[in-house]
Amino acid sequence: MNALYTVIFCLTVLLVNVQGSGLSINQPKLCPSATWNSEAITFADSNTIGQQPYSISIDINNTIYVAEGNLNRVQVWQNGNSTPIRNISNGLNTPQAVFPSTNGDIYVDNGKPNGQVDRWTVNAINGTRVMNISDACYGLFIDINNYLYCSIDPTNNVIKQSLDNGTLAVAAGTGTGGNKANQLSQPRGIFVDINLNMYVADSGNARIQLFKSGQSNATTVVGTGASETFTLHKPVAVILDSDGYLFVADFDGHCIIRSGRSGFYCLFGCTYHPGAASNQLHNPLSLSFDSYGNLYVADFANQRIQKIILATNSCDISYNLPKLCSNATWNPDATTVASSTSLGPYFLGLFVNINNTVYVSATSLNTILVSFEGNTSLQTYISSDLSGPGAIFVTVNGTIFVHNGGNNGSIYKCTNNGAAGSVLAMFVNSTCNGIFVDIQDNIYCSVRHRHIVTKKLSNNSANTTTTIAGNGTNGSGPYMLRIPRGIFVDVGLNLYIADCGNNRVQLLQQGYTNMTTVVGNGSNETITFSCPSSVVLDADGYLFIADYNNQRIIGSNANGYRCIVGCTNANGSASNQLSQPWSLSFDSYGNIYVDDFGNSRVQKFLFISNSCDEVIFYDDTITSTTNLNITTTTSYQNSGLSTSSIFLPTCQTPLSIGSNCNTSASICDIRQPCQNNSTCLNDNTTIRGYNCNCLPGFNGTECQYDYRICQLRTCSYNGICYQSSNTTFTCSCNDGWQGAHCEIKINYCKNITCYNQGVCQSLSSNYTCLCITENYSGRYCEIKSGKIALQYLLLQWIY
Repeated sequence: MNALYTVIFCLTVLLVNVQGSGLSINQPKLCPSATWNSEAITFADSNTIGQQPYSISIDINNTIYVAEGNLNRVQVWQNGNSTPIRNISNGLNTPQAVFPSTNGDIYVDNGKPNGQVDRWTVNAINGTRVMNISDACYGLFIDINNYLYCSIDPTNNVIKQSLDNGTLAVAAGTGTGGNKANQLSQPRGIFVDINLNMYVADSGNARIQLFKSGQSNATTVVGTGASETFTLHKPVAVILDSDGYLFVADFDGHCIIRSGRSGFYCLFGCTYHPGAASNQLHNPLSLSFDSYGNLYVADFANQRIQKIILATNSCDISYNLPKLCSNATWNPDATTVASSTSLGPYFLGLFVNINNTVYVSATSLNTILVSFEGNTSLQTYISSDLSGPGAIFVTVNGTIFVHNGGNNGSIYKCTNNGAAGSVLAMFVNSTCNGIFVDIQDNIYCSVRHRHIVTKKLSNNSANTTTTIAGNGTNGSGPYMLRIPRGIFVDVGLNLYIADCGNNRVQLLQQGYTNMTTVVGNGSNETITFSCPSSVVLDADGYLFIADYNNQRIIGSNANGYRCIVGCTNANGSASNQLSQPWSLSFDSYGNIYVDDFGNSRVQKFLFISNSCDEVIFYDDTITSTTNLNITTTTSYQNSGLSTSSIFLPTCQTPLSIGSNCNTSASICDIRQPCQNNSTCLNDNTTIRGYNCNCLPGFNGTECQYDYRICQLRTCSYNGICYQSSNTTFTCSCNDGWQGAHCEIKINYCKNITCYNQGVCQSLSSNYTCLCITENYSGRYCEIKSGKIALQYLLLQWIY
């Protein structure tokens, strides 16, 4: 017995608190064309999470935390497990929010009625108060500086407290509800990026507010008062991906929306009606990413957690979206790429892909012609099975979709350069004046004589089509079309239609049934059209339109709409004229290719400048003027510069300017137009006055386009990209990550056994066993506490 009591158990616990350099939650790298499944799967229902799933948060190890209000607890799931591994409940009362830290601690709202936020360390059986609050925290967040943020609905503000020294401050809001820039109304979800800019779901004002670091006045990003036209009803949660694009849960809109290059659009629940089907939500209250880009949503009224799986994340689109500044211009005199000599008397299809390969449907020759970049002539590409080909679209893998045969209503799919022949992809029983394939592989056809746009999944062998625009009746109502022609579907699945017979361009936003008029008859824009026949977009979502009967191309920018080329107001065949332009397409440099139907030719209008800078060249002497015109070049002009008297000396050489004639007047030195460390060469034989010699991997008139195999974000999570060939790369991943892009978190728990019901948790480059109770410890929870061991020995001694 005495020997038993002399047994000494020594337990040394080393606690290591590692504060990571990044956030504790996932911000996946998502391409602009990323898509999610239209139907979600239920991760947990009311049998598991109760009736009030208030909040969900997922850390970078894909550990899932759910705050369950009516059950007064938080449950924890490990990556890949469908059964919770931990139940946090002791002392909690209706937790509204939960947020994990980088070191594994969990912060839980315990504010109603306890008035506090608690921290739960790994394996703790009780929480520790870390923040005193006046009401519940409806949103929690921890920034990279270890500040804890809490949004308080009744007091209309967001507070923050240092977890290092306890300093407490108001982060946003005045404490009085309102819709001014420094006010909030019923703030909910919050997100603080790595630059300490804070996004707040200002639910009572139906908007998302951005408070830049150190600022008390916010900018409205989306919702009421924003320049964006997307309407929010009651946004309650906001998160960001790695590129800073927003994902928002709209409680009363019953949907999830996201932002992208073309603005905001609906991602899920896009009927905007509450429901319990797999493609519906009912009052989504919280959302979070896992490391794979899947979205988890606390579907509050349906009492479930929904998992919306990332379907595609390819960054590739087949068409060009050039980045253009507002003062971008094109050479008004075009170059003829192809004429009736090679095209025949008429053709009705034109497409330029991201490799600058030009595809032309030579309708009268029953063939598709192609010209690869660098070639000066077209060659026969596909001719078998074609009869009068028209509208054409080419996917990123080179598959060609082409309307075949006039009014017979067939769209053919041609693969492998047509060597295997063509197969029927879609049948619409009329003429397709426009074809488009969206990022979800849906084929769109604007059906001319039926006054509709219809779509079909491209890999579906059944001819199941859906009318998505127009009602089949010729008309000008918001749900009607009249002889639709060209169509364009952006990465947000918003559909633009050149509504030729109504002299307007219509926009059908994803999830809507009625269209809005963007420009033309019925819009607020003053420019008029006569049968717009084609519409394309640039990288900023600005429209470029072929105005068929006005013989011109119209473009838009931040200042509105203006004529780009063919601006002589006359039908003609000169190099600066067009005759019935049917369609247009950008190449990767921003040059515009036009199907000049009436002249039976393809015209190429060269992009001149992509610079937003203004450069002024002065005469030798300029006096008392309010408008200084460029006299040494016709490419640039400055207006609105007022001066009382300016005297500039006459220099002996035209290549010098300045008061001492010691400043170079060359456009390369003044403008420095060439980007990405390229070399500028002065060249008076070009309309720009210079040429840029690009480094490998860059192109564009100013080397502004980066086509290097290894991009800044090719390898995720600070992986290093190495180019292995002209078309391939290899990522060297940091510890803890694997995959082609270092996008997959390594599961270090594979083949690891934790004893005594312990649960393995994968860390950044290691693993740990979470011991379920304090009775066990050790690397694998294999060490029994002194109390348990003593009880075991006593039982052995007694018996």
